[in-house]
Amino acid sequence: MIWTYTAIFVIALPLLFVARQKLVPMLCLVVGDEDIKIADGNFGVAPDADAADLAAKEFLRQKQNGNIDHAHELGESFAQILWDMAQGVIMDNDQGLTQQEIHHRLLLCSYVVNRVIASFSPNSIVAQTALSRFYAGVESRSNVLHRHVSDTAAFSLYILNERSGGGDFEIGKIYAKLIGRENDPESARQGGEVYEQFYSSCKNIVNQVEFCG
Repeated sequence: MIWTYTAIFVIALPLLFVARQKLVPMLCLVVGDEDIKIADGNFGVAPDADAADLAAKEFLRQKQNGNIDHAHELGESFAQILWDMAQGVIMDNDQGLTQQEIHHRLLLCSYVVNRVIASFSPNSIVAQTALSRFYAGVESRSNVLHRHVSDTAAFSLYILNERSGGGDFEIGKIYAKLIGRENDPESARQGGEVYEQFYSSCKNIVNQVEFCG
């Protein structure tokens, strides 16, 4: 039994961190040695033991009601739709995009996935499960694509805009800035268009998932 709860704790620990945050990609938590106590041959985590126990129980509840399986399916679906979109952007590139434009279009789509998951998931445990599967699914399809969508420094500008209440209309401007065309209305329009189209596609996918409350 103790090994079962230890395994659940390893899964649930990052979720405690997620619950304290808003939208952040690829969240993880590293536990330092100071958090681990050894006594009488047993391992235990002292500071947040109660919180960890609650998180483990909540994870089990979400597993039992089917939400974890739905989260896995959702993350995989988002990985596939991003992969499909990347085929045209990276391989076909009939628009003659620069490497910088390709990178930031894919990154913007990754932000959309994070935002949709955060907005429509019933709780942070389900959201983090879906995000983890999304990034794992992207990496399994292409290491190159995974590197594109893991640029957290640029990604943070979209998150900052969301937290400050900048609105969707600012997203195109952020995209234009990231590709080095800050004052170019056409680049801002293109960024806004990429965002709106991919957001609509992702929302259609998540609307087909019936999460339990």
